[in-house]
Order: sequence, then structure tokens, then C-alpha cells
Amino acid sequence: MEKGLAGKPRQFILLLIMGACLSATSFTATAQVAPLAPKWLAGTPLPPVETFADGLARHHIDLTEAALVAALHGPDGEVRSLAAAQLAAMDDRPALTAILVALESEIDLQVQVNLAGAATWLGSPRALDRLQRLCQNINVPSASRLDASRYVSNKELPTCYSSVEQIEQTDQDPNIRVLAIAAALNYRGQSDKAQALAISALSDSAPTVRIAAADALRFLHATGAVDTLRHCLEIDGDDTVREYLREAIRALTTVDKAQ
Repeated sequence: MEKGLAGKPRQFILLLIMGACLSATSFTATAQVAPLAPKWLAGTPLPPVETFADGLARHHIDLTEAALVAALHGPDGEVRSLAAAQLAAMDDRPALTAILVALESEIDLQVQVNLAGAATWLGSPRALDRLQRLCQNINVPSASRLDASRYVSNKELPTCYSSVEQIEQTDQDPNIRVLAIAAALNYRGQSDKAQALAISALSDSAPTVRIAAADALRFLHATGAVDTLRHCLEIDGDDTVREYLREAIRALTTVDKAQ
């Protein structure tokens, strides 16, 4: 999902933000994950979101505790992640020990984040500490750091927000910078900082990042950013970006008048 963002329809960018929203929600109830590799045509309905159980069914893994615990040590990182998530979705607290054991032996950094995230939903302080260390570790891939930050945000801790900002401001991959804006947008208790980050991103060299920034300001109802958006509209040379700047200005102006 992190490849080939440039030139994609806006629907693609919006699903990145939706995926961030979904990963930041509780494992309870529907227990859903964003598709790993979404593919669709512009103008068609967004694809359905796969549940953890559906993902495990693709790999022929039963939903019994025994099968899921065994899957925590399987050869496929996706299966290990899904098994932990399903155990958390089932609120299987006795399985927490097994998840933590799997976490300690896990080599794949992304799977570490996934296992630790599941363990935090089962109440593990040790897993939460692991996530905070992962999000702050610059040697961990940025996408994994952002995932860790979202899990930490769900615990209403500000620990990882500075990492989100650092990734958005320094990562060379515009796709990652878009994901960082989405992570900031959904980071609990940091809306003012997220707004400032989005405003800064309006001057990003990548059109997709500028579009994501405009959408973030619209989502945040950042009516105070209208003048900045208008200035960007005057100087931005990308017609597609200008279209989305206009949409954000129209939406925020409407919000401002209604207040």
C-alpha cells in the first residue's frame, strides 16, 4: 500500500486515512483491519474491510484458542499478526502470556508492532512499553513506527506524537509522509499540533502530501487555516492540488458560517 501513490485518485489517499482510523480503533466489536493491498477503480465503491477472522480463514486457521496460539509461531508474519489480533478481539486474556512469549521471539519489526498492539488491548504494560520504544526508534521502518504510535495514542499517551511529526517532516518517501499526516490526524489529544503539522505540509514538494494536508485540515474543521489555504491556492502550480484546496476552503467556510 506504500507504493505508487503519486497519480492515484483521491479515493486512494482517503483510504490511507481511513486505514489509519481503523487501525486506531478498538479490537472489540467488528474487529476489522484495512486491506493489505487495496485495488479498485476510481468512482467505484471502496472495497469491504476484512475482519481478522476472514484473514485467518484465508490461511485456513481455525478460531479456537489452541489454533490461534499455535499460529503465533507460524512461518507467516501476517498469520502471526492476525492470530494475535483475533485473540485480542475475543478478549482472550489467558492467551496474553502466549502473545508476549511470541513477541519476545519475534524478529520482524512490523509483526512486533502488531503483536504488541494486540497485547495492549489485553492490558499489557510491557507491550505498551515496547510500542513506545519502537515508535521512538529511528532504526525501525517509518511505517511500523507510525503503527506503533497509533496504538500508543489509543492509550491516550502523548509519547509517540513527536515521532509522528519527525517522520512527516523528514521521511524521503511522500507515501510515508501521507501516512504520518493520517497518524497525526487521529492521534488523540493532539489536534492542535496535528493542525499545525498539516498547515506545514501544505508546502510539501509532493502533490499527494499537499492534498492529504488539505483533507486533514478539512477533517479537523480548521477554520482558522482558511487564509493559509487561500494563499496556497494562489501559488500552487498543480491543478489537482488546487482543486482540493478549493474544496477544503469551501467546506471550512461553510463550517465557519454555521458556527
